[in-house]
Amino acid sequence: MTKYYLIIPLLLLSGNIFAQKNSSLKTYEKIDVGINGFGLALETPLNQKILSEFYIGLGPSYDLHEDISINHSMSWHWTLLEPSFHASVYGKYYYNRENRMAKGKSLLLNSGNFIGLKVKYISKSLSDPSYYSNTILANLNWGLQRNLGKHWVYDFSFGLGYGYNMDNPYSMLYPALDLKIAYVFPFFDKKK
Repeated sequence: MTKYYLIIPLLLLSGNIFAQKNSSLKTYEKIDVGINGFGLALETPLNQKILSEFYIGLGPSYDLHEDISINHSMSWHWTLLEPSFHASVYGKYYYNRENRMAKGKSLLLNSGNFIGLKVKYISKSLSDPSYYSNTILANLNWGLQRNLGKHWVYDFSFGLGYGYNMDNPYSMLYPALDLKIAYVFPFFDKKK
């Protein structure tokens, strides 16, 4: 069942599987750090407005559980000594790049505003596997990505998330938030 969580975003975003040659979006590899950890990402366009981002990294551990009370809770734990493995697929629909270009604003490094759908797997804590749980998070969000010079970008997004505890079947809705800064590797820059 859990393998379908990774397939759904790809099916929803498969309007055009192959990037068109005149697409203004480009393929970039980057390393990032933010409030949800750090890792490596590959951005690749699916068409002129849709971008997919594949990500692996380390970040906070999650524990979704049902309290004894009526309230539900989701906790996360982030220390340098207790990280979890993270892997995600992120589809981004850019809706304002033409307006940015018309206003003379930068499109460098896939800058623009987007609506995104992210599916993310988070493992148990790598240092203490008995603590926390294997978790699937699915987020629908609004975000923006902007370049900071020729090799740096920042990315901000917020929206609604759905979390599922894979070890003790339990799920919940939560507010999703992400903020990160990334270095884009210049030696992988694809000139078109």
